[in-house]
Amino acid sequence: MTSRLPRGSLDSQVILRTAEELSGRIGLPEVTIRRVAAELGVQPTAVHHHFPRRSDLVDALLADAVERFNLAFPDVEPGRWQDHLRQYWSAYREVLRSDPALFELIVGQWVVMGRSRRAIDLSYRRIDAQLEVLLHAGFSGEQAGYAYHLLSTYTRGCLISEYQLAAGGLGRSVDVQITAEELPGDLHRYPSLSTVVARHWSLSFASDADFAQGLSVIVAGLQTWLPCNE
Repeated sequence: MTSRLPRGSLDSQVILRTAEELSGRIGLPEVTIRRVAAELGVQPTAVHHHFPRRSDLVDALLADAVERFNLAFPDVEPGRWQDHLRQYWSAYREVLRSDPALFELIVGQWVVMGRSRRAIDLSYRRIDAQLEVLLHAGFSGEQAGYAYHLLSTYTRGCLISEYQLAAGGLGRSVDVQITAEELPGDLHRYPSLSTVVARHWSLSFASDADFAQGLSVIVAGLQTWLPCNE
């Protein structure tokens, strides 16, 4: 628990920052008005003054997280759509892999996100810009939708694998490459697996090399949808 705040210093932003930090540490479902108040060293009524119900706090927390997430993206230089996708989704991964609170709110609570009108509007603004890139490149509406879903699911899946590895307490980097000796079982019984492991087999399936290669494969596949494979 933090030390008690000076009188008059409690405002909605202080509450949101505390609730966000708690979300990254214990998960959003465990964040309550009482828990936030205890973390701040104040009475629950002080938090209720700014957020009368837990749903009000969660709504503001999700919207604030999406806004912070959107602002965290670096500027992507205009150019080839292939380069744009690689830069955008690499940035998406980097922003969320370095911020457990944002990961919890943006990825872990994406279903709950739909209950916050402001969070949805902010998300739609970012998604709309990415779909515009695909449509401008010549993809149909259906193809652009599939492309965005695929890239989003792939990137989020890599992030989940990485965070699960960290939560498992193995204390090793996601970029560690596994050797045949480190895998359980007798690999000699599985010749194809043995061949692949000898070349590249990461601990998380979501190393930097894994992610970059997967992104390149997706982009190359999407390119086949365009006339003359532009």
